[in-house]
Amino acid sequence: MNHPVTHRLNQEQRDEMTRRVLAGETATAIGKEFGVTRAYVALLKAQALDPERFVRKQEAKLSRKLTATELQKFHEVLAGSTPEDHDLVPTSQRWSFEHGRQLAKKLFPHKRLSVRVIKECLTPYLPRRQDFRFTRPQPPKPHHINQIDPELAKDPGYVAYYLSPICEQIAWREYEWAVADWDARFAAAEEQHEAELAKTRQAESPASVPAPPMPAPGQRIGKHAQSKGSPFTPPKRRKKR
Repeated sequence: MNHPVTHRLNQEQRDEMTRRVLAGETATAIGKEFGVTRAYVALLKAQALDPERFVRKQEAKLSRKLTATELQKFHEVLAGSTPEDHDLVPTSQRWSFEHGRQLAKKLFPHKRLSVRVIKECLTPYLPRRQDFRFTRPQPPKPHHINQIDPELAKDPGYVAYYLSPICEQIAWREYEWAVADWDARFAAAEEQHEAELAKTRQAESPASVPAPPMPAPGQRIGKHAQSKGSPFTPPKRRKKR
């Protein structure tokens, strides 16, 4: 008697399929009777013969993720400390991906977090790249023989000219022209930028800065948040060619 095809089998049907396949019936015949594939019947047989292997596989998947409590703890540590507080090698940035990987290893030694999880947690604390701006020209340094290229330093005539007062006067005149050109082209924009920066610093003072919102487990952030599908769908991986 064939069973009706359903989208989801109940536990009794799965147990019956497991008992029959272990008794010697073929997976193909059982799959046709219950409306499932042969691979699904083979999976039930493998789970019955070696259940510990599937338990270890599930634990390995969970070890690459963080629970809600662990995520909250990770964010609190990132927001309230620096890499130096955890004996990590300091860099020009406050936090980096390598810092986050080492910190996760210290906080959760029993887990092997994936790269995606670490990046999701670190994104709110990584420095943002600033837009390029033309800076105001700096005054020329006093001429010294150590500033001359070694090849040019072999020419006594060039060395004498470089160390002469005339060459220094020319450098200062070029500096004055550069400053006048910069003031005419960028002074107004620089003042506006400084005013906006002062407002931003005042608004982001420690007393008024709220903690960055903690993303939900598996929630997409950054460039993946704008992709198609559910915001909780894991990003697709490109196939290796």
